[in-house]
Amino acid sequence: MAIKKVNNISEYAAKPKSSTETTLTGITAGNELRVDGINVQVGIPALGDAVYADANDYYFYKGGDRLNHALITAAGLTAIGPVCGFYGGKAVVMNGTEADRKYADVLQYTITAITSTTPTINLRIRDASKSSDAAYASNIPVTPTLTSTDINATTAAEISAAVAAKAVEMGDTQAWWAYLADADGKKVDEGGTCIVVQCDVWSNHQQNAVSGSGLTIKFTTWGDMPARDWYKKLNGQTTNYRGLLNIARGAAYFGTTEERVPTADIAVGSETGNTSPVKREEFNTSVFCTAIRNYYKTYEAYLHGEFGIPYPQKFGCFGLPHAKELTLKYALKTAPTKDGGEKYKFPALYYAYNTTYGIDGLDFGDWYLQGVHEGVQFMEDANMAVINRTLSKMGKTAISNSTHRWFAQRYSVNYAWIFNGINGYLGSYHVTNTYRARALALLNFKA
Repeated sequence: MAIKKVNNISEYAAKPKSSTETTLTGITAGNELRVDGINVQVGIPALGDAVYADANDYYFYKGGDRLNHALITAAGLTAIGPVCGFYGGKAVVMNGTEADRKYADVLQYTITAITSTTPTINLRIRDASKSSDAAYASNIPVTPTLTSTDINATTAAEISAAVAAKAVEMGDTQAWWAYLADADGKKVDEGGTCIVVQCDVWSNHQQNAVSGSGLTIKFTTWGDMPARDWYKKLNGQTTNYRGLLNIARGAAYFGTTEERVPTADIAVGSETGNTSPVKREEFNTSVFCTAIRNYYKTYEAYLHGEFGIPYPQKFGCFGLPHAKELTLKYALKTAPTKDGGEKYKFPALYYAYNTTYGIDGLDFGDWYLQGVHEGVQFMEDANMAVINRTLSKMGKTAISNSTHRWFAQRYSVNYAWIFNGINGYLGSYHVTNTYRARALALLNFKA
């Protein structure tokens, strides 16, 4: 195939374009190569390239300022998102929309044995006479009177009535109740093996606390959903601040806000024992910063080298379960509601899973909530700038680094991993909070 030559972009724009075959045009000014035609895939995608799809295939187009969204959509293609990295030989593609979602939204405890007809269940039912976290600071005893110690529908109904009555007494307007369930936690009318005590809306992170007498009860909202934080130790991350994902945001915060003033020489690679960096002024002028100043040259390079999350190639997924696998497993987990309905237990995961553009080969379940691994790739400021240029050209919402975003992995009983958009570090926050969720997909690409 011959490559046509033009002098500049204006000349290229004025040339007729074929609607039946592929043509290549070399633009002398700027040394660009433009590809036009039907069902054209351009090379191997790179960071910031846009992904479009029709009913049969995916197409990558060079991103940034060269992307012409109007011409592409006029050809009948649907915008999916920009390439934000690579994983396992596939392009990690981010969609162009996001939404606010809680990480977890159902509070559950499970009773597996009863030894007394007058047991006590201690729950964090909200005390309406108090405000804020104080309203959940103490366990409230619930004392049902049971017909028997059997795990059956009658016992479940008696516990449900007692829990609901205590919630009303305390002024808690959330839907507290209990129901008979099978070994998987599904509501059943008979033949159950446990009783689930539930609040349909998990409204405060302190509600995980539970105890009892005359029965065996435990907190079961998460089920078997894993939590991992060991990779923080590999990175010397003693606090959230030791995990910078976005160096520009971190520099803006630590460079002026923090007041750490060194009193001894700082060796390169020796900052693992400190919870926050030195101020920019100290880095630039202090005699104690001579070694790190000579080595890193810039304050930003110092932050990344000493306090930043390592690039993904170093730890892979940081030892955490693969984000896609977690999303697929937990996104569709549901719980019954007191009013006879049903709801998803993990709305942030479900939002990502439920993203679809109605394209053959890309449907519900192909999208997932990003993990820490992917987060390092598209929350770093340099990568974010490239991706945002493409998102803007696609007519999509750019990534704002001034808000928090969920990652797929939970951190502990009360917390899940987030990207802290205010200061740019990897953090964890209450699963009862509502933060942004943005879906990713893994797509094959052609060489």
